[in-house]
Amino acid sequence: MKGFDFIYMDNTRRSRKRESTHNALKHSAKMQFEKYGIENVTIEEISEGADVSRSTFFTHFDSLDDLLSQIANEEIDDIISAACSDGKIDLDALFTQLTDDTYKYPSFMCQMLMKSIVSDGNSSVSKIISLMSKELESRGFGESFESFSSDDVASIVMGAFFGLIFKKLVNKEEFNDADDLKETINKLIYIVNNK
Repeated sequence: MKGFDFIYMDNTRRSRKRESTHNALKHSAKMQFEKYGIENVTIEEISEGADVSRSTFFTHFDSLDDLLSQIANEEIDDIISAACSDGKIDLDALFTQLTDDTYKYPSFMCQMLMKSIVSDGNSSVSKIISLMSKELESRGFGESFESFSSDDVASIVMGAFFGLIFKKLVNKEEFNDADDLKETINKLIYIVNNK
């Protein structure tokens, strides 16, 4: 029995170490990408930032694109879990979580999501738009906006969100206080909800 306990504890320790290294690589990548841009960061720099070897990187990720895809999907899944319950989406909670996540790494988040959208056409952002569209449809939104589908409006709201982020990046504004962005998006959601 003691031998089994040792093997179990050893596997648990290995799992924790592996998860810790995996998270360190993702954190290093986010910081490097935010500082230098996605196209200007190498696997070696990410590995160095996580204090692991290049070969260790490849035990966790197949490539930089695989790393980006995992980060993007994880970010979107976190945002969706924070905003969904019982298959319904709380639009205010969705944009609060999206804003909070984006404000940590604004440049990287925009680059990552854009790269995800244009690279394979099956972006994790489509999950958010699809959920928003279903929620708008369930609120009878189609009766108010005859010339736009719920998909159109969900895309327009997401576009407005990233437009405001891009505006801050273009104007080199600080990303200190997310309340202004949340307030603007909430006004837009209010208009959509009450149209």
